Amino acid sequence: MKLNLIHWTLGTAAALALAVNAQAADNTVRLSSKPGSKVFMDGTSSIHDWTVEGAIISGAFEVEPEFLTDLSLKSVKSLMTKDVNPKSELSIPVRSLKSGKQKMDEIMLDALKSSEHKAIVFKLNEMVVKGDVPASGAAKFDVKGDLTVAGTTKPCEMEVALERVAGGRVKFIGSQKLKMTDFGIAPPSPEIPGMDRIKTGDDITIRFEWLVGK
Repeated sequence: MKLNLIHWTLGTAAALALAVNAQAADNTVRLSSKPGSKVFMDGTSSIHDWTVEGAIISGAFEVEPEFLTDLSLKSVKSLMTKDVNPKSELSIPVRSLKSGKQKMDEIMLDALKSSEHKAIVFKLNEMVVKGDVPASGAAKFDVKGDLTVAGTTKPCEMEVALERVAGGRVKFIGSQKLKMTDFGIAPPSPEIPGMDRIKTGDDITIRFEWLVGK
């Protein structure tokens, strides 16, 4: 009798766990990265300003299904309050960033410790709507998360804009100013024959347009 009771209890617990997981799945929609994303990294040096760019942002955004239908977002609790939050983690492969100049790319990859740390990663912690959302569904958010560059993770806060595009897709647009030294990166100072030593500025800006959809 006791053995049957144990089996019944375990079976009930397993069924309950499956039901809870199924309900959780029903309560969220997963929007994954789509082709068309863009990322830029802007900086300065003693000879000229520079930009590297890429077209790969991997990851997904998980939020209530109402996000796709309620353009005002008023029914999307995870975006209107801090009680619950959507889930998202995105990554940018370091080697996908290109300047168009081989030597500069080599210097950048070395500075970003790309042999050990393959990607720049952002993990979302909090995302809350700023102000009222217009009828178009375009919105702005205060976003908090953890940003990992060259293996060092720092808290990151920024404003992110949302645009609704064709095919039920959405585009998240944002930028963030950083200092290389905050992430343990020594600003490159390469020597090039026939030139004075180049000095790279500590300040950089990462800009992105992340396209996601079902």
